Amino acid sequence: MFIRANKRKNKVYYYIVESKRTGKKVNLKVLLYLGSAERIYSRLKKKVRS
Repeated sequence: MFIRANKRKNKVYYYIVESKRTGKKVNLKVLLYLGSAERIYSRLKKKVRS
């Protein structure tokens, strides 16, 4: 499991991804969409305040 950054236009979006090997191929499965860095920061900021 790892965090993957995906750049679209001028923003970077983050996902928690799991990789599994099937034969010679590695398949990625998105487990959770985290959003942009600004969204992650604002959600963490709210958690700290409460």
